[in-house]
Amino acid sequence: MPIPLDDPILLAPSPTPFRPDDSIDFEAIERNVRRWRQTPLTGFVLNSENGEEAFLSEAERLEIVRTVQRANEGEKLIVGGVDCPSVTESLRLAEALVEAGAELLRVRIPRLTENVQGYFEALIPRAPAPIIMIHQMAPGKFLSTSPMLGASAELLGELASLDNVFGYITSDNLRFEARARTFIPPEKRFWIANGGMLLAGAAIGANGGCMMLGNVAPGPCLKILSAVMQGDLATAQREQNRLLETDWQILSRGSAGVKAALNLLGFEAGRPRTPAPACSEAAISEIKLAMQNAGILPAD
Repeated sequence: MPIPLDDPILLAPSPTPFRPDDSIDFEAIERNVRRWRQTPLTGFVLNSENGEEAFLSEAERLEIVRTVQRANEGEKLIVGGVDCPSVTESLRLAEALVEAGAELLRVRIPRLTENVQGYFEALIPRAPAPIIMIHQMAPGKFLSTSPMLGASAELLGELASLDNVFGYITSDNLRFEARARTFIPPEKRFWIANGGMLLAGAAIGANGGCMMLGNVAPGPCLKILSAVMQGDLATAQREQNRLLETDWQILSRGSAGVKAALNLLGFEAGRPRTPAPACSEAAISEIKLAMQNAGILPAD
């Protein structure tokens, strides 16, 4: 599909379901995509920490994109994730992702080089699809490490202004990002990266989001963004408070948490790939209770 231009836009990093033998369940991916097509979610981010990319081969990651592309039937946006400090390898992977069906490239600020400017200035004009930069330097460690910054606000604004850049996804350092927002050109997208920060993120100028909670509650997430953009802070705060505990219970358990939540909703998310542990029964009960209290799941 064409990259959507109507804000707010909400993307979610899609989990990868595995069979009991640890192989990828591609049929489950297709069924899950068909279910998500019935929701207001704008699109899928494939090759992400949430999708357990570190546990996947490149061939598997590309086949996931092809599978989603087939099941999606052009209805929602497909975003391919690139997380590599090498310009040459990033371009090679970007080409493969676009050939497999990705329409937008989510490129992480490189963590193994200090030459962030050189990396993006070489990559952006040669990328086969528009880029959205993501400023998360410790993916999967959101609740256990202090926020790390990979570039200055001034540099981020300079890079975001380049042709072939669609926008920017924030870190979880809102103090930094409030200033970064003043440097990102207004015509470029500025997306918040966490469900618990939706209200605050929209208040500093976010016009979209890319977050784990989008898999589970896309409608309420979009409602918060829309309410703030329309100046209805009372509605946004009410919705944010309703979702906070669900977001915390899921995010604090990483990919296992979002898989548990999706399984409760009837998706086929399965468990993490070996040797990553699944949620305990106690953890699933806590996630379930939070979702019920938020109205995402009906009460027993």
